[in-house]
Amino acid sequence: MKKSLTILFLMIFSILIKTTLSRYLSLSFGTPDITLIILVCISIRYGSVTGQLTGFTTGLMEDFLSLSPLGFNSLIRTIIGFLTGLFHDRLIMDPVLFPILSVSLTTLLKGALSYLILEIFKVEYSGSIFITTSFGFELLMNALLAPFLFQMIKVLFDVILKERKTL
Repeated sequence: MKKSLTILFLMIFSILIKTTLSRYLSLSFGTPDITLIILVCISIRYGSVTGQLTGFTTGLMEDFLSLSPLGFNSLIRTIIGFLTGLFHDRLIMDPVLFPILSVSLTTLLKGALSYLILEIFKVEYSGSIFITTSFGFELLMNALLAPFLFQMIKVLFDVILKERKTL
């Protein structure tokens, strides 16, 4: 219960930062996706079920707070949460290289899934689309922020939940 509440609070906080502060901190060529980085970290730490649930709920919250079609972000983040959760306890994780690689790959996956969904359903959407300057900047910023956020989440969960898992 304490783990679920901590994850929920962390994801709500990241979505609020993304939706409110990004207006003020946004550069003309894009912003990092902090929520995605945290989702990847939590999914790898706790597995596919937690990753799917976290991805679905945060995606649904993002859908309600943004102009994206309802279900768009929740579908993408559910898939990402499931796939990254498959690596739970299967990898030896380097504190710098692993977060960069995992977040970079999931950012590319997010872009590809976004493009695929928009093409299949013929949806007009002005968000971050695959192979644009803003997507490239998002990929770079996500990769650079990943080691710091992974370490902060590790410390947070070690302190709050008194866990000692390697991440």
